[in-house]
Amino acid sequence: MIDGGPTPLMGDKDCSAARELSLRGARPPAKVPGYEQEQFLGSGAYGEVWVAVNRNSGRKVAIKFYTRRGGLDWASLAREVEKLRYLFSDRYVVQLFEVGWESDPPYYVMEFMENGSLEDLLRTGPISTHDAIGDFREVAIALVHAHNKGILHCDLKPANILLDHDRRPRLADFGQSRLTNEMSPALGTLYYMAPEQADLDATPDARWDVYALGAVMYRMLTGQPPHYKSWPLSSGNLESQLAAYRKLILTSPIPKLHRQVPGVNADLANIVERCLEPSPSKRFANPQAVVSALDAWQLRRVRRPILIFTGIGFSLLLLIVAAIGTYVFRTSVATARNGVIDRSLEGNRFAARTEARQLGMQIQFRWAQLEGAGRDPQIRELISKGEKLKTDPKACAELDAALAARRVRADRQYDELNRSSLWFIDDAGGYQRGTAPTYEADRHKYRGYRDYFHGLGRELEDKVGPAKKIIDAPHRSLVFRRQHESGNAVWSVAFSVPVWDNPTDPFAEQIGVVGVTLDLKGKTRVSGDRERFAVLIDTRADITGRRGLIIRHPYMEDLPPGTEVTPFYADEVVKWADEKKSDFAPEEDYHDPVGGKFDGGAWLASVERVIVRPEEGKPTDTGWVILVQERKDEVLAPVTALQWHLGRGGAIASGFLLLVITLVWMGTVSVLDSSPKSRMTRLLRRWAGLPTTTAGGTATANTAGLSANPSGQTIRPVEAKPSGSATIVPEPSARKPGTDEFDDPQPD
Repeated sequence: MIDGGPTPLMGDKDCSAARELSLRGARPPAKVPGYEQEQFLGSGAYGEVWVAVNRNSGRKVAIKFYTRRGGLDWASLAREVEKLRYLFSDRYVVQLFEVGWESDPPYYVMEFMENGSLEDLLRTGPISTHDAIGDFREVAIALVHAHNKGILHCDLKPANILLDHDRRPRLADFGQSRLTNEMSPALGTLYYMAPEQADLDATPDARWDVYALGAVMYRMLTGQPPHYKSWPLSSGNLESQLAAYRKLILTSPIPKLHRQVPGVNADLANIVERCLEPSPSKRFANPQAVVSALDAWQLRRVRRPILIFTGIGFSLLLLIVAAIGTYVFRTSVATARNGVIDRSLEGNRFAARTEARQLGMQIQFRWAQLEGAGRDPQIRELISKGEKLKTDPKACAELDAALAARRVRADRQYDELNRSSLWFIDDAGGYQRGTAPTYEADRHKYRGYRDYFHGLGRELEDKVGPAKKIIDAPHRSLVFRRQHESGNAVWSVAFSVPVWDNPTDPFAEQIGVVGVTLDLKGKTRVSGDRERFAVLIDTRADITGRRGLIIRHPYMEDLPPGTEVTPFYADEVVKWADEKKSDFAPEEDYHDPVGGKFDGGAWLASVERVIVRPEEGKPTDTGWVILVQERKDEVLAPVTALQWHLGRGGAIASGFLLLVITLVWMGTVSVLDSSPKSRMTRLLRRWAGLPTTTAGGTATANTAGLSANPSGQTIRPVEAKPSGSATIVPEPSARKPGTDEFDDPQPD
């Protein structure tokens, strides 16, 4: 203890002598009725402490004998006994059993704490973060119990916290304690004392114990109290020491060493630092606020992994449901899409086959008509004259008339678009001898270089007769451009058959060629609601040597008169013709060269070869193909509408599911965090129509105003001086071995 100065330190000899004197104790100073003294614990400035056993219950107790009355502060002793009486039966406080005021020497009997003090435990260094948090909360609750009964401890430090048989902390040493209605100052211990407490005119405040509580927690975490210095703050009198201590706390930053301790996160560190705030207004208002903050921190720490895992779980659930919904959505759309495409391609296939079959039949019929003309005796007789026809105009006229009659009979079976444009007949030398209608200007001209005559698949460069090659079977010529009466150039083709001198003779010779030219015009659009039409494409090489010429297309036929259009080629169809051996090959994404030039877009198309299948003989591949195509976007319009409706329904369902999951998660959060300060709790309580705050938030009725007089009477300030037993020596080196001063219920 000090009286205006620090406690003098003992030398090694004095320490050894004091230890020997303590160990020599053989008999207690007095006999306490009902107890058997067993063991001497130590002595100090006031007297001795013994361990005794109650004869009736067998319970161990600690008996403190005040043998040195000369230095005894009876006011301090009476105050401690009085406070312990108030806290009778509180499990957080070391219990007082009885007091022997009339004994010589006086004594009091209290619980025996067999695990010593927290100071004893901390002399070996800091304790684990887990144990420190538990002790921190226990001590804070002990202070709450004391404050609820109107008692401020005012000297909280590790030496005044004893550990019971379960190593749970208990408050002890209430010698400096004050009632909440007392105005007299109380000095604590350096480095555990709030800066405003280090003043001889200070009024007791609950926030003194809050500061000391934070200092004890800091000591448990780091091994030393906050702002600790191993040398004296001042060598002057008591007031100088107090002023130096206040200046140290107020001018130094809040210590941060505890933030480096493993297991101390930012929230826990903030709680400790708020306890250690030099300004009382920034500190927790009372220990109950500390307990509430610590409980809220522990709740956040406990619920954080729960919220993380539940959040992850809900997110995974949402993702799984979304994945399943997306899969079902895509599968449904894909199934519908494939079904629509298959039906469209099937319809296109049927239309292409029908168109190809009809065109093949027309070609076969044309060849049959030409063969009938070639078997006509009159035509055979006239064409056999050859060069003689040049000098026989009458025979030429008869030949033209015979062809004209054949033309009229043949065209009766066709509509206007499919009627022939010209019938012609050439002799074996390749010279054109007759036409229907008649063209005198072209009569007797050499045509032996034309493909329809020799059947070589090209136009010969030698345009001087007589011809050296003539067809021996029905033939379809190269397509060529012809100026139509409408003003537009159209693609035309010539079908030709040989004329034999004796049709019934297997060894007959060709005496000429009869043929017909047709303009490749006709109905191309297929009936229906969607844009669908048939296109005629030549897979053989044209006059330029390129394959895939588009011969008939509705977009080309719809052009205004006089429009010059360059040839279009369908390379995809040529590739199909070369690679595909089947009679059908759907092209899901066909890019129409003609449609792409005018309006673009993808098409669904089916292709079919044009085959002439005579009743007798081998089928003939004309080299033409029919491609039936329709717009892909029009085909998929129902699927697009279905996709939009499903997508809207899925979005609504997903939003509803997300709302449900969010509400469930918010409910989980509100259950795990019932703190009034929780934003989510306030929101949910507001939705429920409940109050969003509680009175005080963290304080009880007994601690709401610790400086007020509970009885309501006016308390006059009383001028008081600090007792000589006030402990202001530095910790943890304040107590020396063998010099127990009985500030604690038992010696260190």
